[in-house]
Amino acid sequence: MQHRLLTIGRLLTIGRLLTIGRRAPKRGPARRRSALLVAVLTLWAPLQARADAPGLRLVVVDPGHGGANEGAPARFDPGRFEKHHTLAIAERLAAHLRAAGVSVVMTREEDRELSLKARIGLANRLAADVFVSVHLNATERAGPVGHETFFLAVSATDEAARRLVAFENAEPTAVAHAAGAGLPEADAVQDILLDLTRQRAHGDAGRLAALIQDRMTAASPFPNRGVRQAPFFVLMGAAMPAVVCEIGFINHPREGRFVVSPEGQIAIARALADGVLDFGRLVLAPRQVHEVSHVPTP
Repeated sequence: MQHRLLTIGRLLTIGRLLTIGRRAPKRGPARRRSALLVAVLTLWAPLQARADAPGLRLVVVDPGHGGANEGAPARFDPGRFEKHHTLAIAERLAAHLRAAGVSVVMTREEDRELSLKARIGLANRLAADVFVSVHLNATERAGPVGHETFFLAVSATDEAARRLVAFENAEPTAVAHAAGAGLPEADAVQDILLDLTRQRAHGDAGRLAALIQDRMTAASPFPNRGVRQAPFFVLMGAAMPAVVCEIGFINHPREGRFVVSPEGQIAIARALADGVLDFGRLVLAPRQVHEVSHVPTP
C-alpha cells in the first residue's frame, strides 16, 4: 500500500512538473490547476522521511521577493521580474522534493508581499529540517556570472556580497513595519536552548550550501562562485540549516537567458533538490541514527 501511495504521488508530481513553465501574464485557469496540484501533492506528502529521502521530514522553500518587492528585472523576459522566476523555480524544487517523499511548505505560492521575518518565522514555527531561499542575482552592469550559495554571517564575504545583501534585505516599508523589528522575546532558558540549536544549525548550513553548490556546478554551464557568507535578514534567527541560493545572474547576456528558460529552470530545480537530499542523507540521517542509538534504556 505504501509503495502504491508513493507511486501515485510521483505520477502527480510528474503532472505538476509538466504544467509548470513560463507563466503568461493571464494565467487564471492554469494557475488554479497548479494550485490544485500543489494541494494534492501536499496531502500525499508523508509525515516522516521515506527511505529515498533519509533524514528529511520537512523542508521550507522560500521563493524570493513577491508583490511590490519585485526583485531584479528579467532582461530576457520583458515585463517580468525576479519574483516571477523564483516562484517558478521554487515550485519545481518543491515538486522534486515531494516526489522523493519529503514534506514541503512554501512561504508563498502566489505573487504576494511577505516580510523577511515572516519567511524564516514560518520555518521556525514548523520546526523545518531545512530552509532554502531561492533568488536570482543581478548587477548594475552586466558582467558577473555564475551561481553561489550563502549562509549567515555577521559581515559579508566581500564588497560584491555587501551590495547584494543591501539589495536583498530591502523590503517595502509597509511590509517591514507590519513585521515589526527584531526577533520574538524569550525567557533565559529558551534563549540558551535556541542558541545551542542555532550554533549547530549554522555549522550545518555551511555543509548544506556546499552540497547545493556541488550539484549546481554539475547542472549549470556557468561558473561556480562558491559558498559565501553574508548577513541576510531572511536567514537571521533560523533554528535549522538555512541558505540563500543565488542561482545565476538574471541580467547576464547568456546566463540571463538560461535562468528564465524552462530548460534552465528544470536543471536548476533538480540540482537544488539533489543538494538538499544529499544533505539529508549525508548529514541529518547519520546524526539521527547516532542519537537514537545513544538514547538511554530504562
